[in-house]
Amino acid sequence: MIIGITGAAGYFGRKIIERMENNEKCEKIIGISRRKFVHYFEKLEYHQMDIRNKKLRDLFDKHDVDVIIHLAFVLNPIHDEKEMHEINVGGAKSVLKVAKEIGVKKIIITSSTMVYGAWPDNPEYLTEDSPMRGHPTYYYNRDKVEIEKLCGRFSMEYEGVLTILRPCLVLGPSVDHFYSRLLNWPVLPLVDGKNPEMQFIHEDDLARAYEIFIMKDLPGIFNIVGRGTMKWKEIIETAGKRAVRMPSAILQPLLSMLWHLRLTEFPPQILDFIKYRWVASGEKAAKEAGFIPEYTTRETLESFLMKNNARNAQKAAVWAKA
Repeated sequence: MIIGITGAAGYFGRKIIERMENNEKCEKIIGISRRKFVHYFEKLEYHQMDIRNKKLRDLFDKHDVDVIIHLAFVLNPIHDEKEMHEINVGGAKSVLKVAKEIGVKKIIITSSTMVYGAWPDNPEYLTEDSPMRGHPTYYYNRDKVEIEKLCGRFSMEYEGVLTILRPCLVLGPSVDHFYSRLLNWPVLPLVDGKNPEMQFIHEDDLARAYEIFIMKDLPGIFNIVGRGTMKWKEIIETAGKRAVRMPSAILQPLLSMLWHLRLTEFPPQILDFIKYRWVASGEKAAKEAGFIPEYTTRETLESFLMKNNARNAQKAAVWAKA
């Protein structure tokens, strides 16, 4: 089996490659990303390339790629919505086009449980049949929803296996994204006093889930989530931070101003995702794929905090010497 991975240099990609490196059925991995990537994987042939590059087709065709795992996506928000949309949605279109033209047998697309949106009337557990309500102004959600709709149309004419995986928030020792960096704030808000349940999946569980879906032909949409939940206030306190009740009437305009002045990496839309519940069910992945996460949400958070605290202590030591 020869696997093509977009976004190979990201933490998703690295963990999946690590799993497939030890899978005897995987012969070779063709990985691409825009960034430079120094690695020691024996099966990985890495190419620094934009997924919208027309050479992508020739690269995957030359190596007779059997499975494409599409991970490339701008996770950390940038202030240029148009550029982010072109990378995210334009990149997905490019990958699907290539897959169809060269006859790839399977495509695994990475989405997110964020496509359901954080809404006050969400059910206790969102399932794959729940509507994708996203967020009215958050372009991360907009792009994920648009890509899933694009995949729905594509699947009508694609003869191979198309799988969409929707992970919840991912944490773990190697994770460092803007959501995880929220937990570095000394004070965090309970927006309008709300304290919703949240869920995390460990990076190792996520990589194992991808390996399962690489090895099994399971078309359709699957939530990939960790076991159990934690309340937002409990997450804050476990991280050693202080939880403070704050009204959205103050928070929203304040964060909007900071965002537009480019003084923060946190767009104001994230407030809804710590205000309302958006917990998804992993029952379908368990029943149909046999995926049972090894880590609970709490264990996932604790594994992240252990490494994150060590990173922060190291940075503090460097600053102290400066």
